[in-house]
Amino acid sequence: MSKYASGAEGDRRGSPRVSTQRAGKLLCGAFAWDCVIRDVSDGGVRVQMLAGAAPPARVQLVDLAAGLAHDVQLAWQKDREVGFKVLKTHDLRGLTHASARTAKNIWAASQARLSAS
Repeated sequence: MSKYASGAEGDRRGSPRVSTQRAGKLLCGAFAWDCVIRDVSDGGVRVQMLAGAAPPARVQLVDLAAGLAHDVQLAWQKDREVGFKVLKTHDLRGLTHASARTAKNIWAASQARLSAS
């Protein structure tokens, strides 16, 4: 069975995985990489990098559709597919901690582009 198969017997997670096709950004310092969030579970996310860059071990993942930023730690990488363990989640739709300020600015800019079109 494939690592990404939907069958429960191949999945070692304690919570179910939800498939998505949402746009995301990985942030680390002054760098940002575009990605697609492929699936989400309570404890982790799987993303597909749109460029061939290898992300650092700890980054912040901005889910542009959901208005969330996740502090994440690299769990595994295979080609452009990357798995992260979620350490903390920030809701960008309200007051935001200073550690998620850049994520909120990027999310707000993406929302402004959506409403302008």
